[in-house]
Amino acid sequence: MIRRIRGELGEITPETVEVCVGGLAYEVVVPPAAAGNLREREPGTEIELYTFQFMQIDGVRGTPVLMGFETPAQRDFFERLLEVPRFGPRSAIRSISIPVATYAKAIEIGDTKMLRSLPGVGAQKAKDIVATLQGKVGRFIDVAEVEAARPPGGLPESDAEEQALLVLEQLGMTRADALRAVLHLREAQPDLKTADQIVKAVFRR
Repeated sequence: MIRRIRGELGEITPETVEVCVGGLAYEVVVPPAAAGNLREREPGTEIELYTFQFMQIDGVRGTPVLMGFETPAQRDFFERLLEVPRFGPRSAIRSISIPVATYAKAIEIGDTKMLRSLPGVGAQKAKDIVATLQGKVGRFIDVAEVEAARPPGGLPESDAEEQALLVLEQLGMTRADALRAVLHLREAQPDLKTADQIVKAVFRR
């Protein structure tokens, strides 16, 4: 089983990166949070990902899938998510759109509202995550990491901002990117009062 890969950064999509090793390009599925960080790096830069490999079964055909994480802790947290009933690898990795510390904290305090804001996590799945993992992911919580990952300006201050975040995520933005955009608009255009106004302003930028 492949547990780590190091090579040059190739093409990046919202869900995958190419890691070029010895003339071969490996497609690696990554969490949205990692994809956002890797987009800030130049193609050709050497990267290292900690990997999880599984066989995706489609009918009678099996396809090997390689998933990559920025740190061993991020991979370990992902593997804990797989303990949640009916939460497969694709859904679990897609839900990691925020720092692991923030995700783990939401589980530990039972913040199902935060969990529902993650890609692919509905009301029932949020309850399942808490029921399965509460009390088991405390080691992933690092206050310093949470503070470092928080964009300047803080968190949503109104229902309109929170609703705008949910809409932006449904339209394909990561939680982190949507939050940065909303906080920027709070300073730049404080007269925006509704979620609809905020969302439209984000796409006019």
